[in-house]
Amino acid sequence: MLRHVSAPTRDFTRIRNSQIWDDDLSDSAFRLAVRGQALSEAKAARTTVTELADGLTGGRVTAARARKNLAHAGLLHHTRWRGRSGQIRSESLLCDEPMSEKDAERLFAAHFAQLERLERLDQSDDEPDAGEREAGEAEAPSPGTVLPEGERLGEDETSPLPVPPPTEERVKAERVLLALRRSDPRLVLGGSEVRRLAPLAAEWLARGVSSESLRHVLTAGLPGELKSAYALLNHRLVHKIPDAPERSAVVALVNCDGCERPFRPVSGEAACGECRQAAAAAASARGGPGPVRMGWRERVASVTAGTTAAG
Repeated sequence: MLRHVSAPTRDFTRIRNSQIWDDDLSDSAFRLAVRGQALSEAKAARTTVTELADGLTGGRVTAARARKNLAHAGLLHHTRWRGRSGQIRSESLLCDEPMSEKDAERLFAAHFAQLERLERLDQSDDEPDAGEREAGEAEAPSPGTVLPEGERLGEDETSPLPVPPPTEERVKAERVLLALRRSDPRLVLGGSEVRRLAPLAAEWLARGVSSESLRHVLTAGLPGELKSAYALLNHRLVHKIPDAPERSAVVALVNCDGCERPFRPVSGEAACGECRQAAAAAASARGGPGPVRMGWRERVASVTAGTTAAG
């Protein structure tokens, strides 16, 4: 809860005469206003209006009427704000004198801007600082293999290498992870968490899993109480990853007995297709029966017979 009042310097609270003699304020509304003005700045930041109204005679109904009475008098304002993480927060402003809606909005905007700056600082703590460049022309970018001038490697240090560009699977994986919050607001990941999970998700894509299938695996059947989105996603990426597809055996090349050109035999042939066709044509020209041409059924039967005999 925010306040716009004069902070007390001793163990007492100063109340404006306009509030004391305001007959439009109910006793509960006046008591709620006095309670809010009696809080210190630190305690007011940790207290909500609902907590402040606890103990008023009449229960929730009286507390709700007191809040409406203060809001109608311009002494209490409410608003909602969505932060950078997507979380919606509600905030209240208690004043010691009537304030217009526009003035209250300006105070809320300044307060939320300060909160956003603090959130950005918290998120950038684990990221390296880019630093500042002096005025003038920019130098040519270093490939990453050259040390700065005046520095050299120690005995136990290795030479710096350029950072490889992200693969296509890595880029798609990061997009899938960042878009999970659209399926469930609880699946909000920070930048460092996405960078740690991206290699695992990229391995799924490299094994033939589509982006939509990966999103379904990560969002389906979520528990009712989710304590850590990162831990749940990491567990699913590690333990549910499918097996890598098996590659079919490649038949080795052999040289043709006739033209000596390499070819892949289908069922143990010693000559390539062109040489076999030429031999069949020559045999037909001489009037001989020539080699028998096999259809696909005969070829399958011969290959199966050869496999059974070898086993």
